[in-house]
Amino acid sequence: MDAPGPDTATLVEEVKTAFASDDAAGVRAILHRHPQMKALINQPIGPFDSPAIVNIRSREMLDVLVDAGADINARSRWWAGGFGLLDSAEPDLAAYAIERGAIVDAHAAARLGMLDRLRELVSLDPSVVHARGGDGQTPLHFAGTPEAARYLLESGADINARDVDHESTPVQYMLKERQDVAHYLVTRGCRTDLLMASALGDLDLGRRHLDADPGCIRMRVNSDWFPMVNPRAGGTIYQWTLGFHVSAHHVARTFGHQDVLTLLLERSPVDARLVDACWSADEAALHAIRRGHPGLVERLSEDDRREVAHAARNNQAAVVRLMLECGWPVAAKGQHYATPLHWAAFHGNAEMAETILRFNPPLEATDADFHGTPLGWAVHGSQHGWYCRTGDYGATVATLIRAGARRPDAIGGSAAVQDVLRGSASASN
Repeated sequence: MDAPGPDTATLVEEVKTAFASDDAAGVRAILHRHPQMKALINQPIGPFDSPAIVNIRSREMLDVLVDAGADINARSRWWAGGFGLLDSAEPDLAAYAIERGAIVDAHAAARLGMLDRLRELVSLDPSVVHARGGDGQTPLHFAGTPEAARYLLESGADINARDVDHESTPVQYMLKERQDVAHYLVTRGCRTDLLMASALGDLDLGRRHLDADPGCIRMRVNSDWFPMVNPRAGGTIYQWTLGFHVSAHHVARTFGHQDVLTLLLERSPVDARLVDACWSADEAALHAIRRGHPGLVERLSEDDRREVAHAARNNQAAVVRLMLECGWPVAAKGQHYATPLHWAAFHGNAEMAETILRFNPPLEATDADFHGTPLGWAVHGSQHGWYCRTGDYGATVATLIRAGARRPDAIGGSAAVQDVLRGSASASN
């Protein structure tokens, strides 16, 4: 009797592994040996419930999937609006996909700068300029050129339309990679803010915002400044275009706009300059501010005191160290009401954990959303964290146990973490 072949779940994982490394020959070989897998070719196996065709990176992989029966126009099943292949494919790959039958809708035409196709679609149905695509974005959100944006606006597109998932406007989507289009939308009167001025290096725009509202100098990418109407929404798109919890000062530095940064610092109260000095790891500025304003940390607002937790969430070990040395509260609560130690543990950042432990943090504090301790976050993060492949979770768990954290009743986590929890990797080294 022949030995049984691998089960479907195992084969799906083999396909995922080959697909992740863009191994078209490997995927073709699996489908050839196990043709029953072709029946699953359009099933979601990628992020946001997307079929493989949505996430391809090469012509070779496209050929393999289409030849196996994949729907080249399949879309992800994301609740706010699904994405298709043409929504993200590089131009050369998109052109090849179109040759093989991919349909160019208004969003793809706007993104790829295909003005003739865009005009054709709008002439057939003028309402297409308001159509909702991936994440509930309009075609203007996708516009890849100023010319496409101009045509959409002339055709009635809403310059300040908000998408469904991030409740963000077209220009907010464009700040990282499509600044030419963003600059154009600003000239056309789109809604703006100080973060946008910093990203675009628009000194006059920044000055206008600060003159109108000096308090906007404290603007950050967070839910206080950018609240969501729909509780299902994923938070402002600035989290991905600019960064989580970042300030206008940080954005100006990141995009290299020194003149805007100088303006921001000139308009910043001393407490805002102290926070910025920590976030930018400018120890000279930090010490100068503290010498001139003793006790300033104790007078910070609760929002500012939470910045140490946000810095830990962003895996900024040097920033966390500076803040704690200046007197920021080690038990400050940030996202998920987690402490800095929770985040160091989740990231597998043993160095950050050791730094935080010098300030006697609460070892058994639990977050509000998952009710986990820092050690529990380390165990979970070792398999599911953002740095699960690069973080040193074994050392992090060992550090927490040496500090007195209670071992969990059940053994879990990565192999390295399990070794520590079982004691086969000494927690006393």
